[in-house]
Amino acid sequence: MALNSASFKSNKGRNIKYLNKDFAQFRENLIEYSKTYFPKTYSDFNEASPGMMFIEMAAYVGDVLSYYIDDTLKESMMLYAEDKENVLALSQYLGYKPKVIAPSVVTLSVYQVVPSKGSGIDNAPDNDFYLRIKEGMITESSSDGVLFRTTELLDFNDSDDRVITVYKRDAITNEPSQYLIKKQIKAISATVKTRTVEFNSTEQFAKIDLSEDNIVDIYDVRDADGNKWYEVPYLGQEMVYVDYPNTEQFDKELSQFKDSVPSILKLFKTSRRFVKQINSDNTVSLVFGGGTATNDETLIPNFKNVGLGLNSSIDKLGASFDPSNFLKNKTYGQSPVGEFTVSYLIGGGVSSNVPKGTITRIQGVSFDDDTSVFTPGELKTYNQAKTSLAVDNEIPSSGGRGEETIEEIRENALANFGSQNRAVTRKDYQVRTLALPAKFGGIAKAYCAPDGELDNNSPASILSNPNSLDEFAGLITDFKERDITETEIKSELQRFLVGKKNNLQEKNNPFAINLYILGYDSNKSLTTTNTAIKENLKTYLQEYRLLTDGINIMDGYIINIGINFEIRVYGSYNKREVLAKCISELTEYFNIDNLTFNMPINISEAELICAGVEGVQSVPKFEITNKCLGNYSSNSYNIEDATKGKMVYPSLDPSVFEIKFPNKDIKGRVL
Repeated sequence: MALNSASFKSNKGRNIKYLNKDFAQFRENLIEYSKTYFPKTYSDFNEASPGMMFIEMAAYVGDVLSYYIDDTLKESMMLYAEDKENVLALSQYLGYKPKVIAPSVVTLSVYQVVPSKGSGIDNAPDNDFYLRIKEGMITESSSDGVLFRTTELLDFNDSDDRVITVYKRDAITNEPSQYLIKKQIKAISATVKTRTVEFNSTEQFAKIDLSEDNIVDIYDVRDADGNKWYEVPYLGQEMVYVDYPNTEQFDKELSQFKDSVPSILKLFKTSRRFVKQINSDNTVSLVFGGGTATNDETLIPNFKNVGLGLNSSIDKLGASFDPSNFLKNKTYGQSPVGEFTVSYLIGGGVSSNVPKGTITRIQGVSFDDDTSVFTPGELKTYNQAKTSLAVDNEIPSSGGRGEETIEEIRENALANFGSQNRAVTRKDYQVRTLALPAKFGGIAKAYCAPDGELDNNSPASILSNPNSLDEFAGLITDFKERDITETEIKSELQRFLVGKKNNLQEKNNPFAINLYILGYDSNKSLTTTNTAIKENLKTYLQEYRLLTDGINIMDGYIINIGINFEIRVYGSYNKREVLAKCISELTEYFNIDNLTFNMPINISEAELICAGVEGVQSVPKFEITNKCLGNYSSNSYNIEDATKGKMVYPSLDPSVFEIKFPNKDIKGRVL
């Protein structure tokens, strides 16, 4: 142990050991010290002597102090801390918010009955009576009374995942008179609770303590004027995400895509913010800022004042500037004044996991409608549609659990710190892209590559440039006019392609990445994404990308394929049934959820799947073809040239193989 000069001078000439750790070592060294330096003063080291009492008391104090010093050091390190309060503090220091309780999640099937309109082939549900149910419909489990709350708007007019069946037929014409409409929606085992708090005066970093120990999340915080306050990871963060309905009122250009992209994502700067703090007793506290809207010291960096600071403030030469948080202030947001209303979700736990078929009661529901457009007769029919509303859970709810253990908090905090909430690697960008919430536009496939690594370096991409095509055509004409050998033609072509490649590489941005994306249409077939989705993705990734990273959001390529195969069947088996089973197995194998960008097709594996079907004797033929006409993607691909050793390799350009219409694109024959 290092000694300071004063300690060293006072102990000069004394043999003092600083490695003692426990009671026995302290006692032994104190006895040895007394014998060495005070041999004539005290020599009675009998266990019952008064001197040994003082020596052992000193050893006892040293042992206790040594223990608490070691324990304090251990509890200050995340890897070794055991006290829950310390683990919580360290995890929040690393940017991780522990979970007090987790709600159970379930997919609810919601039903309504609507009248029909039209006759014959035009007979269909009357979409004027489709219901729009606001977020927050409360349902109850009949088995144990657990309440579930829907988390988004449910619109029966949305054709996505909508199932229509005949509910009732006319007794005379036998035509459908009523249809049963089914939609699915997510719900969590939680209900909203509201609390009102009064702040009589401005207080720095004021708190609101919520005493319940089963708080799932903070739902809404508003002041007396109705202003919304936003939760942020830390009080120095001024930018928050806000989503707006995709309507003409908010964005005239992107509203044309409102059917597939119901919400638009924006970044919003606000001083009304708070952080959520988890306490050791599993309660939650809301911590607000330290100032008001008028006394925030703000520095807007420009070439005149970056690093200079403001009058009467500290020097900013050593300050760090976050490009996503450019304004600097010293108050960390506003401090609350007046009456505040806090709404939060409570519920969850292991007991909230309920069996299937038990969530059948509707306790509360609000409709997003305008009944003034209906005539009295239509209003009666619409009210009947409301009363027909019913729910059920076709699968059990799951995910409900209690608080995280200390070990879980430790591991999750370390993982969260390692990620730093930044996209650095290719996988980071791909995962962040796929994590874009569905209401901002669904992204099904994502692939990331440095600018120029794939699309700009291949001869095919070079020749796809119109200017390059014109130059290439002129080069071919020149070859015809000149009498040159085949070797000379190859040499000139090589120089042409290498030159074009070098020119393109010079234009590439070494700090940019190309992000290729594809989405699903209403039939779950791959499709390119629209402008609204790309704008939302651009806004979403802005918070995670590095300063030097440029992101080019591009459409990936879809290669539609078909399968032709032949099988031999044992004589004792029904040929049609065996063939149908093979087609079913191949449909599952080539499900679009199992395919991704630049993923090859293993023909041998597909043949083994057919051969593994009971009754199949052999698979003499298995052929993959490209489909690029009619309702398919226009991308043509030479499957034969791309097949090497029973592996169909994808294009150099980021592409995904897809069987768009399995019912007709997978064709089999029994020999």
